[in-house]
Amino acid sequence: MTLLRVFASLALAISIFCGLNFANAAEVDPLWTKVIAQNNAIKKWAAKDIEQTVMATKDGDPTKTINIKKQLSGWEKNKANYVVLSISPPPADPTKSSKPFDLAELFAPVEAEIFSPKASVKRSDGQLLNGKAVVLFEVTNSDAVVKIWVDGNSGALQKRVVEMKVPFTMEGNLTTNYLIDATGQSLPKDAETKLNIKIPFKKAKIEIKDAYSNWTAQP
Repeated sequence: MTLLRVFASLALAISIFCGLNFANAAEVDPLWTKVIAQNNAIKKWAAKDIEQTVMATKDGDPTKTINIKKQLSGWEKNKANYVVLSISPPPADPTKSSKPFDLAELFAPVEAEIFSPKASVKRSDGQLLNGKAVVLFEVTNSDAVVKIWVDGNSGALQKRVVEMKVPFTMEGNLTTNYLIDATGQSLPKDAETKLNIKIPFKKAKIEIKDAYSNWTAQP
């Protein structure tokens, strides 16, 4: 199985997950409103440089590892665009790798459901993350659990874990770690995705690691 086919299977699985509905909340926690605002603010920034490592394993086959370096090329319709600077090892057919794999783009519909005043959230105060007091919000339904650790005052994101399971299709998790820059803006530092694709004849395990650097605001 080529990595392109694996990614196509992943996109199908994500689209199924995006169709799941989250329960409406009766009241909106003021801190949750800040979290939504913080997450929206992140969308106005982009990492200039992204280093991505993709490891894909098909049942019975050796693991294939690809290292990709991407760089911000500009903005179009409020969306950051990237060009691939290098792929190692080089693809056998370069024409099939013209569009870089964009995990954030696949998960965008899911984020729209999660970071919403209509989402049913559970709040847990007094949590610790890396020795710092934080607040944990959880959004849960029968197929997914989303955990978001935030600053108790500003709502700035510290960490996010998305755990999902779609029967006969996929299961896995996406972990994103955040850092606060000099202006107080919370921005992703790195992300790690682990997925087990269960689609018949396309079964595979995928691990993706992304490292973000040199964040810049949208002009």
